[in-house]
Amino acid sequence: MTEEARIYDGWLSRYKVNRKLRAYEAQECLNVATPIDIMPVDQGLVKCNGVFLEFVDRYFILRGWAALVGVPIAGLCLYFAIVFGTSIYVPPDSEMILTFEYVFTGWLGTALFGLSFLAMCFFALDKDFFCYTHYPIRFNRINRKVYVFRHNGDGGVLDLDWEKVYWFIGRSRDGSHITFDLRCHILDAGGLVRHTFAVGYVAATRAEILQHWEMIRRYMEDSPAALPFPPLALVLSTKPTWRNCITIHVGGASGHSPLFMLLTLPWAFFRWISQITCRCPCWPDEVEAECQIPIDDPYRLPEPVSCGEVVGLDKVAETALLEYREKAAAAALAYEAAHSVQGMQTKR
Repeated sequence: MTEEARIYDGWLSRYKVNRKLRAYEAQECLNVATPIDIMPVDQGLVKCNGVFLEFVDRYFILRGWAALVGVPIAGLCLYFAIVFGTSIYVPPDSEMILTFEYVFTGWLGTALFGLSFLAMCFFALDKDFFCYTHYPIRFNRINRKVYVFRHNGDGGVLDLDWEKVYWFIGRSRDGSHITFDLRCHILDAGGLVRHTFAVGYVAATRAEILQHWEMIRRYMEDSPAALPFPPLALVLSTKPTWRNCITIHVGGASGHSPLFMLLTLPWAFFRWISQITCRCPCWPDEVEAECQIPIDDPYRLPEPVSCGEVVGLDKVAETALLEYREKAAAAALAYEAAHSVQGMQTKR
């Protein structure tokens, strides 16, 4: 049995909890006090200032997928439920006498397709519709807390100590394909996993997650001045606009197969429909009170309305931003290649 999580664990299905650490989770542990010699890059940063960083959850980019799959299937189930239901007492031949088998088959088909319709509706509604546009994670460097938004209401926000939770590079498997993410376990006194969450985007390599981690680690352990701002800037918007939905999925589809590209527009459409039904997350007053930003904060970055928009940078700074990201991407590839070779030599 594979140790990796399933690709949609944490969203469409739950992370496995009430268990011991897996072997790879123990090996991939990240120490908050240990710097990593790699260029820091954010993965899903939406707020940055001298008090806190705020990131989207792992599945923000994938939102709309449950609706894209669930709504058409629900429509087909409803269609066949109606077909079976309206023909239960109407024989296909006007001279045919209704039999028990025919009526039973009609009721069975109606029940099965009707229940499937309700199940798919619940699946899509529960995962994509009438929930929250995203589930942010906030890192407060002043009180060294991590806030994890789950819902508004009692117990809706996890209040965690930065040094006392278990950070590691998570893996998720989709067939033979593996993706990586920055993941965190909350462990009990006996070392059992009681809760799990992931921060920011998934990545194709460990190195990209190490860059993501190193940005957060430097911010929390050193200061905002330790980060490359400028030239980095906020480029992600969580506003549920049609433009943002298109931008997110068109950008995410680059480099994928033509079939995946064909899914871009319907996926963006279902993302938009689902997102406009959702509420924006609202932090409790006590969290906001602990995250007050000074008026003259020199590290506060302007937040874009549209994804890809760079606010507050001139042409020179924009060019520097692109150059930095290109260098960081090259550095991640070099880091991955070097450590892959080292890993192979160690195994030998």
